[in-house]
Amino acid sequence: MFFDFNLYKKVTVLIVITVLMRSNTITCAYKISNNEIEAKKPYIIEEIKRILPSKDGITYTSVPRGIVLSIAQTEIFEENSTKISNQGRQILKYIAHILNKFDNQCTIEAHTEEILYQTDNAYNEDWEISIVRANKIADYIVNDLDIQADRIFSIGFGKIMPFKNTVDNKTEFPNNRIDFVIFDYTATR
Repeated sequence: MFFDFNLYKKVTVLIVITVLMRSNTITCAYKISNNEIEAKKPYIIEEIKRILPSKDGITYTSVPRGIVLSIAQTEIFEENSTKISNQGRQILKYIAHILNKFDNQCTIEAHTEEILYQTDNAYNEDWEISIVRANKIADYIVNDLDIQADRIFSIGFGKIMPFKNTVDNKTEFPNNRIDFVIFDYTATR
């Protein structure tokens, strides 16, 4: 009989999260807000265009859940690392400026298709790296750039949500990316 231990770990994590959510230990409820936020979308997009440097590794999209600002993780993290680079800190300052100007909440979604082996710790799965990177960004934005913690959510997806579309019909946007989703609704924990 074949036993897949990695699958067992993933299923166990999902079961634990489900149990915790049902027992109200973890709650994350979303409610649709009024059209005020929808009206802010063009202003947020204009601010993104004005503030963020125009690069191949940065794109934004208006979607039903809000605005998704996608940034190649090489723009934020040092190569093969979970450490935020100096360039990444500057980009995060731009994003904090945008978040300070608008009161929308934001989720940081890290997408990674790699496994890092560092001297201090080894990551066995790409979703582990994604979680670490999303949390490092959230910590930096909250602790160093003074964004309220209740406005920021972080999550790591690993490679389960690939980005396969093209940007300007030129190049494929990387799957190794950080998505900042500026919510078009109010979220409560």
